[in-house]
Amino acid sequence: MTRLRVTEHIVVNIHRRSLCDNCVVRDCISLHGTRVFDCPGFKPYFEVFIQCRNCGEYYSPYTVLSFPDLGLCLKCNGLLMGDSHYYK
Repeated sequence: MTRLRVTEHIVVNIHRRSLCDNCVVRDCISLHGTRVFDCPGFKPYFEVFIQCRNCGEYYSPYTVLSFPDLGLCLKCNGLLMGDSHYYK
């Protein structure tokens, strides 16, 4: 679990194991117990957007659960890992 500071007084706990751990949908068709990083029916408890500390773009931290740094957006994490196929 990661504690993500959203504002000065608000901190959100995000489970990094799977999107299913952060989802409010009951009776989901996704496979529970497996690591799910992309799900069309995903609905988080709180819709959170944070600003990338590298490029300044706003993004949802749920899109980068599998990356090592939640403080960087999808593009910047891809650059950090040397993967060019993560560009949008």
